[in-house]
Amino acid sequence: MGYMRRIIIVAAALGLGACTLKYDVLRGTSVPNPPTAPIKIYLKEFRVVSKASVVDPAAAVGGAAEGGGRPTGGLAEKSGNKLIEISRPSRIEDLSGAIIRELRKDQVRVFSQLEMVKDLQTVRLVDNPFALVSSDAEAQLEISGTAQINSQRIGKVFSQDSKNIEVTVMVKDLQSGSTSRKTPLGVGVKMVFNSKELEEAMAIAVVTSLSQKILF
Repeated sequence: MGYMRRIIIVAAALGLGACTLKYDVLRGTSVPNPPTAPIKIYLKEFRVVSKASVVDPAAAVGGAAEGGGRPTGGLAEKSGNKLIEISRPSRIEDLSGAIIRELRKDQVRVFSQLEMVKDLQTVRLVDNPFALVSSDAEAQLEISGTAQINSQRIGKVFSQDSKNIEVTVMVKDLQSGSTSRKTPLGVGVKMVFNSKELEEAMAIAVVTSLSQKILF
C-alpha cells in the first residue's frame, strides 16, 4: 500500500474534517478545487514515443560468454551501468483522439490497480469531472503531454508485448498562463505492441492521471 494511500485511509478513519481530497490536476491553478462545475478543458497534442531496452538473449538465460571469456552479466549493451534503450517504430504517434473518446462519456474509466495490466477489465468507472471544449478560448485548462511505451528487444527481435507505459500530463492554466508538469504515472501494461487495445489502455492511463485526487 502506497504512502499517500495510507494517509488517506488514516484521515478517513479519524474523521479529519480539515483534510480534503482534491484533484491534483487543479493544484496551482485558478480553478476552484474541489470544482464547483465541470472543468472546461481543451486537449492539445499528446505525443507518443516508443522505447525498447536491448537484452542479450544468451546472457538473459545464463549463457556462456563469447569466446570463452567471462559472462556478460545479463545485458547485451551497456552505457556505464544503464541498459541501452533504442527507439522502436510505432503506428501510435498521438493519443489525442483516444483520450477525447474517453472524456466524452458521463463516466470515465480509470485503472483500479497499476502494477499489472493485461486487459481492460482492471478498470472502474468514476463520474467525469471534465467538459471538453473545442478551443482554448472556451477552456479553463489546456491539457497536453507525452506517453511512452516501453518494451524490449531480445537480440534482434522485438518483444510482442509492451513492458509498461508512462504518461506525463502538462496543465496550462489559461487564466494565469502558468504551466505545470504533473508527476509521471507508470502503469504495468503488458499488451500486444501497436494494438488498438494498447492505445486504449494508454488513453485510460491519461484519464487516470487527470482524475487523481490527493490529500492537501
